Amino acid sequence: MLPPMSGRIVVTGAFSYIGAAVAEECLRRGFAVHTLTNRRPPEGTKITSAPLRFDAERLAEQLSGAYAFINTYWVRFPWAGLGFDTAVRNSAALLSAAARARVGRLVHVSVSNASDAPDLGYYAGKAAVERKVRDSGLSCAIVRPTLVVGPGDVLTNNIAWLLRKFPLFLLPGRGACSLQPVTLSDAARLIVDAALRVENLEVDAAGPEVFTFAEFVRAVASACGAHRIILPAPEPLVLGALELLNRPLRDIVLTREELIGLQRGLLLSKKAPLGRESVSEWLVVNGPKLGLEYVNDLDRHFGAGAGSPIASAPPG
Repeated sequence: MLPPMSGRIVVTGAFSYIGAAVAEECLRRGFAVHTLTNRRPPEGTKITSAPLRFDAERLAEQLSGAYAFINTYWVRFPWAGLGFDTAVRNSAALLSAAARARVGRLVHVSVSNASDAPDLGYYAGKAAVERKVRDSGLSCAIVRPTLVVGPGDVLTNNIAWLLRKFPLFLLPGRGACSLQPVTLSDAARLIVDAALRVENLEVDAAGPEVFTFAEFVRAVASACGAHRIILPAPEPLVLGALELLNRPLRDIVLTREELIGLQRGLLLSKKAPLGRESVSEWLVVNGPKLGLEYVNDLDRHFGAGAGSPIASAPPG
């Protein structure tokens, strides 16, 4: 069966970060988009929406008649009683509803090297959901982004903010660990491409460039014009400095697990890159806007900003 050239695609989180870019790409290709989200719609959008509630019957109703379901739902870190185990259970409810609604295609957005870190909750949870996707009985795809760089990217923006704010930036270890970021638009293209395939597949969404973390920080510093002292430091010192920042910022700048994942090279793909766009070029173009304000991820998801759209999906 060939995929349709138009129809209805359901996307979780179409008013958030990756979900918004995916929704934009779906609209650009002529699909109608419905989203499951707890954020209010941006003004003027033609994307229809319903609350994201993990009730099997209601979820199946929302997914009924959809050609494809693109699942971007996950949690970055445990907070307020919502942990990775809960995220796995909620993801299972979404997958079960998709099977009950008999959607034509399931695309799950995971993370690079999900199965390589069973001791890290974020990755282990992602790997558990991947297994459920494979067992769903649906025509399915798993897309595994590395670090997704684009407007609204928390990590890259806040690296720029730290560089603008402080005269010194501490690199964990020697900053020699590598990462292979992908632009947000490339990631969205690959996710929607996967929705329009018919065979079961698993692909990485990684860009064509590989950086050491030190190179990436220096690229961000150059792009935003913040020429600072960048020094290697022991991991405990870096984590301690981050903890000191967490308190006045009322946020979690970077988790220990995220740092371990970076150091283990989990943000590198083992496959030929499918991303086409240069992250270096994106940084040069967008550097002047990076880090002008700190992006508080806790506020985005659990605080006053939890109901606001993170990114404005286009009206279509």
